[in-house]
Amino acid sequence: MEEQIVYHVIGKDPLYKTWHASNEHLLMYIHSDGGSIVSEEKVFPIKKGVLVFIAASTYHYTMPDDPAIYERSKLTVSRQNFTKISETFKDNSIFKNILDKAIVYAEIDECERCAVDEIFTEINNCKNDDKEIILSARLLQLLFFLNKYMVQSTSAVTGFMSKAIKYINEHISSDINIDNICSAINISKYHFCREFKKHTGITVMQYILKTRIVLAKGELKKTNLSISEISEKCGFSGVSYFCHVFKREESCSPMGYRRRRQTE
Repeated sequence: MEEQIVYHVIGKDPLYKTWHASNEHLLMYIHSDGGSIVSEEKVFPIKKGVLVFIAASTYHYTMPDDPAIYERSKLTVSRQNFTKISETFKDNSIFKNILDKAIVYAEIDECERCAVDEIFTEINNCKNDDKEIILSARLLQLLFFLNKYMVQSTSAVTGFMSKAIKYINEHISSDINIDNICSAINISKYHFCREFKKHTGITVMQYILKTRIVLAKGELKKTNLSISEISEKCGFSGVSYFCHVFKREESCSPMGYRRRRQTE
């Protein structure tokens, strides 16, 4: 996967309040106030001027107070390129503080926020010929800022939530139920349901449904699969149910969503 930059995007995150983990590393710079970034271990405040590193395979979700005005810049870095840089600087104390973390949360001093924003701007504007050199140089700068202004961090987590989310993601096309999940991760049903809702704010089945809707939206936007094929691929029990739930959640039909996205 190539590096991807999303610069100054404003609006609701497609994975709002949905536990997820990327296969790549993520650096996110926040331009607005209000809300939380939730991981298994900690809750981090969404604040203007915050720079966050989220390591690959780290489950988390964002919950801004007002999703419509949530503003952030994101840089996704492939494991391969990140490893190249980390291997070069693994003995440097600046990077030792970051490379073994799942999440690093830094509050950038106001006098240096423009410099961080300019890094994202340059990466966003760089041409393909210069991309690799600029990315490596600017990534080092971002890691330097992370270390300099780090106020919180978490180590990698392997608790029940990670196992549960991993199981759900791997079986999202199947007929998942709570008993299956609890059996797979060896946890009591009562404890799991209580703790899951405490972590996410929603029930297990609501999470599964929300995840299926997110996946379906991606299929509607990026593929030419039929509504029936998408319904089956995303684990819905039938087309009618899929259309009913989709309209309830998104205020439009699956076909209406596809037409709207195709014109954007």
